[in-house]
Amino acid sequence: MLRKLYRCSLKNSNTLIRYNSQVNKNVVSKDLKTANVSLEKSEECFLPKDTKSVLEPLDEDISYISTYLKPTFNFAAYINKSETLQHLLKLGVNLHQIEKNVEDVQFILGLKFEDIKEHIIFLNNLGLATEEIGYLITKNPLLLKEDLENLKIRINYLEYKKFSKEMITRIIKANPFWLTRSTQQIDESLGFFQNHFQLNGNEVRLVAVTCPKLITTKIDKIKVNIFVLREEMGFNYEELKKMLLRKPLIYIKGRDRMLKSFEYLHRDMNIPSERIVEEPEILTCRQKRLIERHSFLSKLGRAQYDPKKPNYVALTSLVSGSDSDFCVDIAKSSVQAYNAFLKSL
Repeated sequence: MLRKLYRCSLKNSNTLIRYNSQVNKNVVSKDLKTANVSLEKSEECFLPKDTKSVLEPLDEDISYISTYLKPTFNFAAYINKSETLQHLLKLGVNLHQIEKNVEDVQFILGLKFEDIKEHIIFLNNLGLATEEIGYLITKNPLLLKEDLENLKIRINYLEYKKFSKEMITRIIKANPFWLTRSTQQIDESLGFFQNHFQLNGNEVRLVAVTCPKLITTKIDKIKVNIFVLREEMGFNYEELKKMLLRKPLIYIKGRDRMLKSFEYLHRDMNIPSERIVEEPEILTCRQKRLIERHSFLSKLGRAQYDPKKPNYVALTSLVSGSDSDFCVDIAKSSVQAYNAFLKSL
């Protein structure tokens, strides 16, 4: 009896489940249809009544609509359309080099040729050739951002300080960043060297023309090198002045590199400080090159750096010239022999 009641209950339960399932399906289906109708009506509110299918042919011209382009830092896409870029290319400006700086790219792309034409004429009047103007702009594109009147004032300042036209041209060629320094900054830098090294007017101009980059270098960096030369290498102020006039570049070289070269000159090559003062360029030589060239001369019995003795070898010859020049002119040997020697080090 119990089994019959259980089977009857189970049968009724299954029937109820199937019924509820069917009802739920009908409800869901009805809800979806209602939602679709509502969605279609809401879409109709936002779409114009004359909207055509994307598959239908168009009657109007849409050729003026271009593909969306993301912001770019490459000039290639603009060269054919930009008069400014075309003129810069004619000047020899290396656009690929400028592309390395995003801000410079954005600045150049925003220029009209009329904005920079007078700047180019100004540089040309300073004595710079076309390719030299191109080099200047490549190295310092923001020069074109400077107010033209300010540039003229900076040149007038140099003329007032008795720099000749040839001197000014040489300075601007050698240091593309000179003209973007204010007159006050240049004056302070020149004043620092004049006062610290007790230079006269001609000596100040000599330093500025010989190494224009020195004048636009931060004074703090120069003070560090003065300290290294004075306190760690032992040169006195008179010797520092002599080295400044002969090779001002040493005052902007890396201190660690100079110290390594100085230590090798003193410890291994037995070069006295007096010789370094006479040929301060030797401090700009990498220690690796000093070791290679001095060791090769030592092997050949030609490492003689005393100018009072026969077969004198100038210290500057260890710095300058190609390996070929060094081997033939200084070592009196061959490049092949030098290369073979280097492999043995």
